Amino acid sequence: MIALQNGCYLTPDGKFTKGDVIIENSKLKLDHVSETLTNKEDCLDMEGLFVLPGLIDVHIHGAAGHDVMNSTPGQIKEMAGFLARNGVTSFVPTTMTAAAQSIKAALGNIKKASEMDSIAATIAGVHIEGPYINALQRGCHNPALIKPPDIEEFYSFRKIIGDDLKLRITVAPEVEGAMEYIKEVSVNGGSISLGHTDADSKIILEAVKNGAVSFTHLFNAMKGLHHREPGTAGAALAGDSYVELICDGIHVHPDIINLVYKIKGTDKIILITDSIPAAGMGDGEYRFGGYKVLVSEGQARNGNGALAGSTITLWQAVKNIMGFTGASLEAAVRMASINPARLIGLDNITGSIEEGKRADLFAVNKNLDIVYVFCKGRMVYKK
Repeated sequence: MIALQNGCYLTPDGKFTKGDVIIENSKLKLDHVSETLTNKEDCLDMEGLFVLPGLIDVHIHGAAGHDVMNSTPGQIKEMAGFLARNGVTSFVPTTMTAAAQSIKAALGNIKKASEMDSIAATIAGVHIEGPYINALQRGCHNPALIKPPDIEEFYSFRKIIGDDLKLRITVAPEVEGAMEYIKEVSVNGGSISLGHTDADSKIILEAVKNGAVSFTHLFNAMKGLHHREPGTAGAALAGDSYVELICDGIHVHPDIINLVYKIKGTDKIILITDSIPAAGMGDGEYRFGGYKVLVSEGQARNGNGALAGSTITLWQAVKNIMGFTGASLEAAVRMASINPARLIGLDNITGSIEEGKRADLFAVNKNLDIVYVFCKGRMVYKK
């Protein structure tokens, strides 16, 4: 048992309250008198700290030098350790457009990594981003490997990762066979996100009606907003679906992020990193998506000049949206914790500091420096 005493913890209703949080058998207990603990060594003084639910990154290609597509299970766990030290307690490794056998190999390594016991962020699922996209909005994806959705591949992916991992798939709804694919996946254990698409608003609305629940990195690699044709971005803003935001100030201008926040509010934005192996590594030359990527001043671009993911951490994204929009710490953290938990269907297990939930949480000081991180009740980091 560990008692986090005297801190201000974020409650499920989005407010801070002073009190103690007890970790027992990897679960959370609240409103218990921790002074009754006989072993005071198990008490940590959180005076002056904000205790927050662990962050959840549902769109991440790599970090700490490791690429989801070609990493061993051990390397994926190293990435999970890096994420944990930066406040992420759960994540969804994300694949790139590639041949089916390459994607399946990556899924197998992710599955093996998820079964390894280590003090690190939990692998919550897999996000398949490509190859079921529109080549006109491919971004840094390889156009030679883009193809229509394949429902048999969905079931093969599902078989590889098993029932314990969630499965997200990015789809361009206008491509051949996409609507039927969205329908079937949505009722058979998958979650569809609309992205890398040139669809107009009419097609987008049909896709949402058929089960799509979110939009992949809003504004990036999608048909933009026009006053006579809302496009993909306009339909995303006008509807009730979740929207992912890469909040690095590069992929989306801070003023546009502020506009999205005013329209969508706290409960429909999901902060993501879309990070690549360069995250946590600094400027230099890297390989990502089969291309050489040059990172300069934190910006990652391929040889064609296209943005190739980001290099930020999710905690930096939280701090960025506070600066770009004036959002409170309480609001910003929700966009990276309970919102993604709800999106992937894990909000009954994690995503908030709540009685009986898994003890995924971290603490920051008034300067928003990370001081402690706990994954499944085990201390991962102490400043």
